[in-house]
Amino acid sequence: MIKNFEPRLYQQTIFATASAKNTLVVLPTGMGKTNIFLMLAAQRLSQYPTSKVLFIGPTKPLIEQYMNVFKEHFDIGEKEMAEFTGMVNPQKRAELWKSSRIVFSTPQGLENDIITGKINLEEACLLGIDEAHRAVGDYSYVFIARQFMKLSRFPRIIALTASPGSDMEKIQEVCRNLFIEDIEVRTDE
Repeated sequence: MIKNFEPRLYQQTIFATASAKNTLVVLPTGMGKTNIFLMLAAQRLSQYPTSKVLFIGPTKPLIEQYMNVFKEHFDIGEKEMAEFTGMVNPQKRAELWKSSRIVFSTPQGLENDIITGKINLEEACLLGIDEAHRAVGDYSYVFIARQFMKLSRFPRIIALTASPGSDMEKIQEVCRNLFIEDIEVRTDE
């Protein structure tokens, strides 16, 4: 399923953890967080061929960036991937959910789609969360992760961030809110 990409050793190690447990991945920008998600998406989709993968990120440009990485390195028809942002109306998102295997979304619209029943999280086997340090308070990530863990038949969460912050309490809140079971940290060194 993966093409034109050879994972580095640390990416393989992190992937091994993330395939077994809900994992928070802390990696500096440019060290391939999206590629680890890509590897996990391939593994989950081959393990659960009738399910879907969901990836959420805070902004439309980031969502487009992830989708481009998948277009380049994931052997899947472009029609099987969809982008959910505020620019796509809820009815269209509901249609796209039905026909897609991988969905890239900003969190606010997705939260509404879950509440109104336009998408069924039972069908998703992987939730990827970028900029996971935002998963505090009443940010949409928190609601989405909770619903995903409750509804998914085969739940697995991978949360990605370049910096979880320095406040231990906040980091613990992020881990609790995203049902994190393990943490993988790498630095430039």
